[in-house]
Amino acid sequence: MIMLSVDPAARSHADGQAVGQLLVLAVALVLVWVVTRTWRRGPAPDGPDDVERTTAVAVRRGNIVRGVLLAIAAAGLIGIFTGRGYQPAAEAAPTAQKPVAQSPSATTGPPEVKRVIEAAPSVGEYRLHTGEEAAEYERLVPEKSQTGKQWFYDGPGEGPVGAWLQIDAVEWDARLSEITSPEAASGVLRDFFAGSKATEVTDFEAGPWGGRLSCGYVTVNSGRQVACAWVDAATWGRLALMDEKSLSKAAEIALEFRTASEKRADQ
Repeated sequence: MIMLSVDPAARSHADGQAVGQLLVLAVALVLVWVVTRTWRRGPAPDGPDDVERTTAVAVRRGNIVRGVLLAIAAAGLIGIFTGRGYQPAAEAAPTAQKPVAQSPSATTGPPEVKRVIEAAPSVGEYRLHTGEEAAEYERLVPEKSQTGKQWFYDGPGEGPVGAWLQIDAVEWDARLSEITSPEAASGVLRDFFAGSKATEVTDFEAGPWGGRLSCGYVTVNSGRQVACAWVDAATWGRLALMDEKSLSKAAEIALEFRTASEKRADQ
């Protein structure tokens, strides 16, 4: 279990909590859209003359669900960014400190990694959504949680979305190195899971790329699911698994997603 101290006055703590809460909100929106798919399609037409009526019913139901999703998203974002979910404290005034000798690795930043990060077409039992179907799910994700790149996968469960993968990399945003340093890695994971209100958060082996990997249970409208997150000097990844119930199995799946989507020159 992760049993680390939390500084609620730190800006990084507020940022991490906001990201975690956005993950839960986005998963909830996608699930609402998925579970209402049959209802939104409306009744099947009785014949050629009935197509216009059934199409109108489907359009009307689709607009109703979109309105509900917008209301949920608006309420969630307001709660996260203006309420208790996001309250960064004012920056403390700088204090004089004695100079401390630093090793070369601490002053030169993380080493450059030659790699390619892209979605794997399949990862175990999970298959990547593409085209209009993928775009449909992306439109449901609140804009503020769309950092880095994200992909949706079909999974072994009954729902059309079994996994939601998000990856941020220093190649896309150099500022990411500020939160992925070895000193900050544990705080990033801790604050992420605190924001998600995750339980039973557990550390696991991070795999060949190193860094840290943790998984925990989060609760959404459809019940309890698993969220995993990993961080190293150049990457910040999150994986939501809609159907998995075991933390250890989820950690194995997270490692499969991590290695499948990140190809390094030394492979």
